[in-house]
Amino acid sequence: MESDYHFTVMKNEAIKNLNLKRNGTYLDATLGMGGHTDQISKTRNDIKKIICLDNDINSIKLAKIRLAKFDDKIEFICGNFKDIDKLINEKVDGVILDLGISTYQLLNADRGFSFKSGNKLDMRISLEQELTAHEIVNTFSVDKISEILKNYGEEKNHFKIASEIARQRTRCEISTADELNKIIKKINKNSSKINSSTRTFQALRIAVNNELDAIEKFLEKSEYILNKGARLVVITFHSLEDRIVKKFFKLSESKCLCPESRMMCDCKKKQTLKIITKKPIRPSVEEVLENPSSRSAKMRIGEAI
Repeated sequence: MESDYHFTVMKNEAIKNLNLKRNGTYLDATLGMGGHTDQISKTRNDIKKIICLDNDINSIKLAKIRLAKFDDKIEFICGNFKDIDKLINEKVDGVILDLGISTYQLLNADRGFSFKSGNKLDMRISLEQELTAHEIVNTFSVDKISEILKNYGEEKNHFKIASEIARQRTRCEISTADELNKIIKKINKNSSKINSSTRTFQALRIAVNNELDAIEKFLEKSEYILNKGARLVVITFHSLEDRIVKKFFKLSESKCLCPESRMMCDCKKKQTLKIITKKPIRPSVEEVLENPSSRSAKMRIGEAI
């Protein structure tokens, strides 16, 4: 175990595939508790700099403590990775984008990322933003909540859950994760390997933080910050994220977008990445046993050309 509260998923695989080099500059676009940055720093002491980015100022504060012995080579920036073009003005030799929620955030009852009893319905990664899960659950229409659960959680009972939420909130405001969890369990009664509330909570978190849009924007901008030969390492935790990354890598590797019926290419499309992982890297059996939440993780890697 790395600490009492945090695991870094596929840490060794990520560092190995970054192809660290002397005097290189690297971007940890989702710093979290600093696990990947810590491993980069320990693996090579001759790198130039690591730029560490996170949208959660509290995560940065905690990571600074962990990474204090390497602070001469680390630049900390608080911001959303989707704004990478505004946050940094230099090219890098490698990027790690780990899209998981840190255990610190999951265990913090005030943040409301898990469905454990007593957790507030918040789910904001950045406390500077206004929209919360509480607002969605208590003010959004049935159709809108249903749409969120369907599109972001792939929840088959999306309309039934949304309708039950609406019924319950007419009696009393839904304020905690536990209260929402009880509502969901009324609808999702069948036993499953995953908690009956998992898909709903995932959907609310994605909606609150506009996560899928952020991933798409970051990936679109990433080619402008990558030096030739730089590696882009992305770790996803559910199918919606993975589809976006897979589609982006495939598009970036493509040399032509013209339909097959066209005899000559005139699209002027240029290949920007080479896919390193034809199939995603998955956590080892040992890692899943030690950290069950890593079981859904997938790592995809591209190299700038």
